[in-house]
Amino acid sequence: FFIQESPESPELDVAALLFPGPDQFAKLKEIEEMVGNSRTLIVFNRQYTRPEDFGFFKKGEAKGLMERYEWGFAFQEIACRGEDVKLVYEQSVGWQASLVDEKGREIEIKDSSWDAKDRPEYKAIEDKINEILPEPLWMRMMQEASEKGLKFQRKEE
Repeated sequence: FFIQESPESPELDVAALLFPGPDQFAKLKEIEEMVGNSRTLIVFNRQYTRPEDFGFFKKGEAKGLMERYEWGFAFQEIACRGEDVKLVYEQSVGWQASLVDEKGREIEIKDSSWDAKDRPEYKAIEDKINEILPEPLWMRMMQEASEKGLKFQRKEE
């Protein structure tokens, strides 16, 4: 937790939280009350994405907390269908997704039905990956091994 005090006015103070997680929910509420409505509270790289992350008994209260904040920038990495997926959010652009294939190339994952203001759901990303790369990573790697042999048995290419 960091505070930058303004020399001009308390309303211009800025508070920032780094890497808050669901297990710090009580502390998050305490800090939010301390900062109040007239000061800025910035949450950097939060470790939760949905109210359910706070557990069964706290998800209702957590939803209210989460609705008070909006994304400014986000970078998330997830595994979807065994593929590495990068999700990036910029306030001026919205959410963008890309897949990193086994050769390290980034392939954009985009669907015209997606609203860039909303983070793409896992199922929607999975469906788009199935469209772009019908064969899963393990199958592509097995095909490469059957064509070229196992990596430790290959001669330098």
